[in-house]
Amino acid sequence: MAWRHTVRVGAIFVGAWLIPGTAAAERVVFINTEPLMLNSDNGQDPTLDSYSTTGFTAGPISGWPELTEAQQTELLFWLKEGSLPFDITYTFERPPNGTYDMLVMGTAAENAALFPGLGCSAAVGLSDCEDGSDENISFLFYGCMPMADQMDMHRVAFRIFSALGFGWGLENLTGTGQIMASYSGNGLEFGNTCTAISGEEGCPGHQGCPAGEQNSTADLLARLGARVDDGPPFVSILEPESGAVVDSEITITAAVGDLFGGLSVELEIVEAGQTAPVELPPYTWEVTLPDGQWTLRVNAIDADMNMTSAEVSVCVNLPECGASGSDSTGADGTAGSSSTGDEFTTDVFEPTSTSGEDPLPVTTGPTPTPTTGAPPSNPTSFGGDEPQTGCQCRAQPRQGDHGPAALSLGLLLLAFTRRE
Repeated sequence: MAWRHTVRVGAIFVGAWLIPGTAAAERVVFINTEPLMLNSDNGQDPTLDSYSTTGFTAGPISGWPELTEAQQTELLFWLKEGSLPFDITYTFERPPNGTYDMLVMGTAAENAALFPGLGCSAAVGLSDCEDGSDENISFLFYGCMPMADQMDMHRVAFRIFSALGFGWGLENLTGTGQIMASYSGNGLEFGNTCTAISGEEGCPGHQGCPAGEQNSTADLLARLGARVDDGPPFVSILEPESGAVVDSEITITAAVGDLFGGLSVELEIVEAGQTAPVELPPYTWEVTLPDGQWTLRVNAIDADMNMTSAEVSVCVNLPECGASGSDSTGADGTAGSSSTGDEFTTDVFEPTSTSGEDPLPVTTGPTPTPTTGAPPSNPTSFGGDEPQTGCQCRAQPRQGDHGPAALSLGLLLLAFTRRE
């Protein structure tokens, strides 16, 4: 198999928790936020911290120690959503064995030191045509992103996908609305139609497309495999405890996870027949309940339609209710409920979620349809401006250990809007 050994770069210039699963993913991606010393002595081998290509100078990289646990949780959510069709899992801890891709993080100064002459490019990755060398190291130089964008995990995920995409054999694309093209708020997904490649085509033979075009989804399905059903999601209600006597104003917090994206999560107040969905973590609700005993149930449905529920029973301002509730998980959503038998109406309270900017609506009726990986209907006002695409330049090739090698710089000049 012939392939070109080059570097692709995507840049922005504008002014963890992981639930264990049982499925063995075709591709594991290690998101490394820690410092390490990169070498160029062992070719492309993340397990040996080795990266070797034209224009790269071995040296230290500091990671991203300021990235908080909450930011890692949100980043993991967006990574799972963006790669939902594919058999990829992510971890913030280095796998003890086996092979994996590794994404390393660094500052603007480290960008200049490791890739001298490149310019401050946020996303850097080996252009590994047809995924010829398998697992690679990719780079996120968050220091080359504006400070506001560094705090936006949706944009950070987009840049990570750009870097990883080069290592999976993808190329920069024209237009907007998909990964590998210019950023847009609703474009955190790999495109599924043949789209024109930006600049000169460097990796011929993209799946099902004529020369000069790329179908990113078709390429990745061929190289990484399709998502496999890993079983039901994980659900645990962290607070309140079952049987607790609580005030009328309650905060409900749940841990919910799955190896892949596409989760649909809701809080159900069983006796009132009301539900409140949450579109992204943290899975936290604030509700106000009348006196009495209430069953609080959290339902989660994954992209493969597996369902898990967990519930607790709480007593609002009435210690004599007792502790008859239970905390349970299951794949069929049929956990029992408890009730005092008192009369109530379906509008006695209005739960709201603290995970978004606006209160989430209360709904009644059947469980909502699970998501299929599309962004939330109102993803906190991501994007909105018309992006601008830049140019792509390629230096003269030279002979290397793996055949013709060249330094290829793809600079995406994008216009963004901040979250409102």
